[in-house]
Amino acid sequence: MNFLKKMADLIVELLVRGSLCTFKLIAAVILMIVRFIGFVLGEIAGIFRILGQGIKWLLRSLTESFRSRVQVSNELAKNVRHAKKEGKKAYINSILTFIGSFFFGEGGVLYTAFNYLMPIVSAVFMISVIAYGSSLEYGLAVEYNGRELGVIADETELEAAARDVQQRISYSAGDKAIDLSAKYSLRIISDSDKLMNAARLADEMLEASDEELTEAYGIYIDGEFIGAVRDKRPVQDALDKNLLDYKPDGIVKEISYANKIEYTKGIYLLNSLREEQEAIELLTSTTEKSKVYVVKAGDTVLDIIQKFGMKVDDFNKLNPKAADGLKNGQMLNVTQTERYLPVQYTRELETLTFLDYETIEVETSALNVGIRAVLVKGERGEKVSNLEVTYIDGIEQSRKVLSSAVTKNPVVETIGIGTYSAQPDYPETVYFGQPLAGSGQMGWPVNGGWISDTFISDRNHKGLDIAAPEGTEIYASEEGEVVSAGWNSGGYGNVVMIEHPDGYATVYAHMVMVYAFEGQYVTKGQLIGFVGSTGNSTGPHCHFEVRYQGICLDPAAFLNTVDVSADVKREDE
Repeated sequence: MNFLKKMADLIVELLVRGSLCTFKLIAAVILMIVRFIGFVLGEIAGIFRILGQGIKWLLRSLTESFRSRVQVSNELAKNVRHAKKEGKKAYINSILTFIGSFFFGEGGVLYTAFNYLMPIVSAVFMISVIAYGSSLEYGLAVEYNGRELGVIADETELEAAARDVQQRISYSAGDKAIDLSAKYSLRIISDSDKLMNAARLADEMLEASDEELTEAYGIYIDGEFIGAVRDKRPVQDALDKNLLDYKPDGIVKEISYANKIEYTKGIYLLNSLREEQEAIELLTSTTEKSKVYVVKAGDTVLDIIQKFGMKVDDFNKLNPKAADGLKNGQMLNVTQTERYLPVQYTRELETLTFLDYETIEVETSALNVGIRAVLVKGERGEKVSNLEVTYIDGIEQSRKVLSSAVTKNPVVETIGIGTYSAQPDYPETVYFGQPLAGSGQMGWPVNGGWISDTFISDRNHKGLDIAAPEGTEIYASEEGEVVSAGWNSGGYGNVVMIEHPDGYATVYAHMVMVYAFEGQYVTKGQLIGFVGSTGNSTGPHCHFEVRYQGICLDPAAFLNTVDVSADVKREDE
């Protein structure tokens, strides 16, 4: 009893101490929260105190001048009252002093207004000056060879003009150089000034030089000056005729020169002037260049000749061994005609390309184990594309697909991998000591077994009897619909009849148990029942029939154990 009492006292003491500890912990947490809240409130109060002091100082600063003005006014008013007692003259003087101090004294109305309004007036004036200055238009006045030529927008115009002038004089064969250095200065553009572009500035620079000049049309090819002519029309007409005489293969959509041709009227050096016929001969000239071509897969001699626009005899002279046949990587000597102005044209072509088919493998009970066969033959698809092909001097440069359409989808090639494994116990000796060598259209229907009675035999037998232990699985020899499943009172016992898509039907009789049901669609090799000896039977076996339009046929003609035995043998090895 003493022990139990001590234990009870100990437990009570522990509970009391635990409760006291919990209470202290809770109190400490509450105290900490209160202190934190007090700290936050104290900081907020400090912030408001500082803000109050700042507002108080601001108000004092703003009203200090007013209070000072009021104090001065009170003092002046007091002096006026004293002066009134001293006499009229003193009274008038004190009033004038009051008015002067009020308007013109330090802190007076005018003084205060000046202090406040002057910064505003200054800011308005500065903004007006900036707005006026920004509305002005500035330019660079160009001075060359001691004379002002005009005004340009920026330095790039002067650089472009200098390049243009340099191009115009680059045709000269002499060594004399023209000083192209010019000075420019920034100035405000007046209404009488007109901005000059680079071409006009180039004319002015040439006129300001001491060279012999003439007015003509400069011919520029891709921006490069090649000479000047007095009349551009004969040159342009000759170039147009050159395009009309160009006869590319096929129907051409657009034809033009690959280079940009420009005629710029202006002032040019006299020695850069060309006769129109001279310029025409240059622009329409051609040159023959020798090249080496590396044969690619699929190239033919005719393709290469057409590609480079060569004559057959010329090609054969340069490549006498080409007649023996071309090899990939073989190097051939060719010539290519290059025009001074290459001709570019585009054609629209319709091309036919073939789409490769995919190949997949599927497992199928339609084939015996170990057999691979093509179930669906693959076929390439076809795609018709409309292309826009760009050529330069007959050589393809680029092509763009305008539209394309698949006219024939590729057919996936399906390769079957046989999974049907049912076969006789001894496939090589199942039929009169020989393997069955029928069409193989149907599969062996029993998982094992042997032929115990043949078709017709000595009793007008309508099928094959395949003997096997009772309970052995029976499979559908071909896919089809189960049209009958269950007991047959005509001697077949438990029987299943399947009609196949090709018009044939198969019968499986004397089952110990039927697994399939009427209306079911089964695949080849699917379980439909088990070997038994029901009906007119002397032992467990499967009576197997093949019918066509109600006529019984020899099942041996549809079964084949040759390939099966060979495959089994190959796998065993």
